[in-house]
Amino acid sequence: MAGMRIALIAPYSIGPRRGNITTVSRISRLLRQAGAELLVLPADAVTAAEMEQQLTSFTPQLLHGFHARYCGGLTRHLAANFNVPSVLTFTGSDVYDPLLRKHPDTITAIEAASAVVCFHESEAAEVVRSFPLAAKKITVIAQSIEELPVNSAVNFGFAHDAFVLLLPAAFRLVKQIEFPLLALKSLADQLPAIRLVIAGGIIDQDYAATIRCLLDDAPFATWLGEIPREQMGALYTRADVVLNCSHSESMPNTLLEAMALGRPVLASDIPGNRTVVQHGDTGLLYHDQESFRQCVIRLAMDAELRDGLGGRAAQYMRTSFSPQAETAAHLRLYHALI
Repeated sequence: MAGMRIALIAPYSIGPRRGNITTVSRISRLLRQAGAELLVLPADAVTAAEMEQQLTSFTPQLLHGFHARYCGGLTRHLAANFNVPSVLTFTGSDVYDPLLRKHPDTITAIEAASAVVCFHESEAAEVVRSFPLAAKKITVIAQSIEELPVNSAVNFGFAHDAFVLLLPAAFRLVKQIEFPLLALKSLADQLPAIRLVIAGGIIDQDYAATIRCLLDDAPFATWLGEIPREQMGALYTRADVVLNCSHSESMPNTLLEAMALGRPVLASDIPGNRTVVQHGDTGLLYHDQESFRQCVIRLAMDAELRDGLGGRAAQYMRTSFSPQAETAAHLRLYHALI
């Protein structure tokens, strides 16, 4: 299997870090380590004509696009031009956003793809409901997690006794950054040590303006901006609880990273978050503002609960989200198609 020439079509490579960037960076690195020859073509930095030129020199044996809507059309077009099989990975919004899922480019790309990858069985079922013809093409390959390094010398300036709720999220509507800002207001007097810490860059400027207004009225909250990836391990470990408040997700990398470091997590009860968080076992899930507040109170008052959730989460990451298993599954799929 080593030595296969695989071209990856990525939706993003520049700007604030987001899940697709993390996923493609990890998969490409692991495939190279396994001996595959890789060409990564980011759609936000390389034109279709430039991709054609690079692929002509590279002579790929297979094309793999990430995000059915944003990279599906390109992957279909290039695979046809070079007469090679194509793989499409659903990465999140292309599963759960109806406008993206029903877009003509998504539909034609799924029809043309040689194989379709989903991160979880529940997402595969959702794809089949929308694209029945995809049923025979789907392979489930769980995302893996490589534990981030922790630099103990990095100091974020939080008070020693602060109870830090960390929300790692770029500023865009799907992340619902306003949710904890509004939900925690009524807890400020009851739990004065609480600090909501938001870490992420700006993708949607209009949405960021709204969040800045809310931050002005939330003395318990701080926005750190985008944190360099080499410092994120230290930020996760300083957090008492890591949050995910999105209204849709697909096996979010931020939860995987936090759980791998043994952090307790509190996440919105949505399909993508349920792929990694089992309520009461590897983390907690909430349904609305009131259940969110009750979970925060429980976590703030019970260190044993936090330790138990974090410990089981770390063990779950070690046993079920192996980089070796993710890489081997991709290589098997490529080999079968080639």
